Amino acid sequence: MCQRKVLTDEQANAMNRSATILIMTVIVFAIAGCASLMNARNPAANGQNNANAGQVVFWETIDGGTQGNAVIGVDHVRFVRPVAVAARGNFIYVVDAGKDLVYRYARDFGTLTVLKDLRSVVAGEVRDIYVDGDLSFYITDTDGGRVLHFDPDGNLVQVFEDKRNLARPVSIIVDETSGLIYIADGFNDDVMIFNRLGALQGAIGARGTDAGEFTNIQAIASGPDGIYVACRLGHRVQEISRDGDYIKSFEANTVTFPLAIVVDRDKRAFVADYLDNTIKVYADGRLIDRLGGSGSTPGRFKRITGMWLDEGQLYVADSLNERIQVARIMPLNDSQVTNP
Repeated sequence: MCQRKVLTDEQANAMNRSATILIMTVIVFAIAGCASLMNARNPAANGQNNANAGQVVFWETIDGGTQGNAVIGVDHVRFVRPVAVAARGNFIYVVDAGKDLVYRYARDFGTLTVLKDLRSVVAGEVRDIYVDGDLSFYITDTDGGRVLHFDPDGNLVQVFEDKRNLARPVSIIVDETSGLIYIADGFNDDVMIFNRLGALQGAIGARGTDAGEFTNIQAIASGPDGIYVACRLGHRVQEISRDGDYIKSFEANTVTFPLAIVVDRDKRAFVADYLDNTIKVYADGRLIDRLGGSGSTPGRFKRITGMWLDEGQLYVADSLNERIQVARIMPLNDSQVTNP
């Protein structure tokens, strides 16, 4: 007859610890196995269609800057509703529709300078800003049907308007090689081309839903090979040559309401989608990544109304979060260009 061995308290505790370790080990391996299975079934978890695919390093948030000096006092002034952003080197230019001001923010010292008070200057709300290489800047007087060009100190230099052909300018880019100014007209759904003296030189596109036609233009951007046009309807994003020839349309059904677009030297297009507060990333017209989403933490957005690229950094006007967000863009790796 077998007798049950009586364990001491110390032996019993040791066995309990061993059993606990064994159970925990089994649980860890089970979780890891489930995660691997989910990753295999979900391309987003493997870096496709996901912000973890290596497009950005981290997000910096700028909600305003300091004004004043040691004599009159220093205050931190916050943005109210930034709607457009541009940058050159150390300086960030912000159109704050909540205050009707154009600011220049110095990143090294965190200071804000008012470049232009827009009250009595524009008829309504500014939609876009473009800063040239000489630090002069252009803004859309959208409701006034014109674009205004200011010198680096905010003095008016030139007015771009054409009563018969330009009705509602919503976006501007400058070809710094040719000196031509491209202005997207959200009413006529075409892109007007002016020279630096303000003379109309021609137009690109027309209203329609066929390739090379536009419906409800929202934004334009310059890329290495041409002009990128983002529309609310029809072909949402198209690439057009600077001579006006159709090149290609972006992958269908991947963006719903594009409000802003920028293109980098690797020909990646970053498109802000109003519908879900994301930035869709495209290579050769194909969706390769999604950044952000709705929220107020860094890297999340509430209504992206403007974007800009400068020296490998992406600037985003995160309008309803009352801030500008900045991220370092990583160079494109061929392995990232995969079907979503």
